[in-house]
Amino acid sequence: MIGEPVEELPLPPPFMWSCIACELFLLRLARKWDDPAGCFWEQLETARHIVESHPGEVPPQHLDGCELCPEYARRGDDHAADVWAQHRARDLFMPPSLARLL
Repeated sequence: MIGEPVEELPLPPPFMWSCIACELFLLRLARKWDDPAGCFWEQLETARHIVESHPGEVPPQHLDGCELCPEYARRGDDHAADVWAQHRARDLFMPPSLARLL
C-alpha cells in the first residue's frame, strides 16, 4: 500500500458542503492526507459524523463484489450495523480502494 498510487479523492456530495461539521471534517482530512502518519482518525470521524448526523445519505450495501459488506450483513448486533454504515459512508469522501479497507 505504501508507495502505491491512490485514486483521486471523489468530489463529496452536496449535502457535505451544506453542513459546517462535514466541511470541517473534510478540511481536517485534506490537511492530513499526505501526512506519513496517515489520516485514519480523520476518516473515521468523518464517517461517524455522516452516520450520526446524515443517516439518510449513507449509501446502500455495496453490490459490486465488496468483500466486507456480506460479513457486516451477517452480523446482527448494533455495533456491527454502525461500523457497516461507516464503511459505506466512506465511499462518499474516499477513493474506493481505501474506503473499503474497513
